[in-house]
Amino acid sequence: MSAQSKRSFMIARRAAVPLAIGAVATLFCSGVASADISVDKTFTWSANWPSIGTVSPISTEVSGSMVSPVPAGTPENSAVTVHIDAPPSVTQALIAAGATTVSGGGDAWITVTDPSGIKANIDVPLSGPSVAVPAAGADLVAQATGVAQFPGTFNTGTATATLDAGHVLVTLDPQNAAGTDLGAITVQLTLDPTTQDTTLAQVQVTS
Repeated sequence: MSAQSKRSFMIARRAAVPLAIGAVATLFCSGVASADISVDKTFTWSANWPSIGTVSPISTEVSGSMVSPVPAGTPENSAVTVHIDAPPSVTQALIAAGATTVSGGGDAWITVTDPSGIKANIDVPLSGPSVAVPAAGADLVAQATGVAQFPGTFNTGTATATLDAGHVLVTLDPQNAAGTDLGAITVQLTLDPTTQDTTLAQVQVTS
């Protein structure tokens, strides 16, 4: 990754998203209750990165928990954690730019489909702490967190949450040893291969 553009970091999903009615009440909750469903999905991506070209594979692991069953009509703010692993070509580009540390972020959309088929797109901005740029030849590994704000659903039954693979962006913001910002760059990730199952979890919505 190199320089230029603005920041935001995926899964930091980027933009305002309409919230249609029928979304699941609780996803990726930080506290795990007795009925919580664990969410832990890994996806692989490619990206067209300026100064590098095609970068692949980029791996993301999305984790959290999802409460089930959940009462209808209950909105929730839920924590999301994303671990990111980019190949050595990204590390080399950062080194070539003079970066010694890099902070990241991103933006991802989660689509929730309620039992009647009504969909809601949930925008999940992500941000992460600054990490040291690793030695040449090593993967760049980072972590980002965010909060998904889910509206309540009005329909009972099984609701499904999926990652919207068409709306996953990653931003890197490199700094040199003096702490000077070298310019952030944002890229859109492309699911690779496209046949990966993007379902995150299903919950039962009760009256």
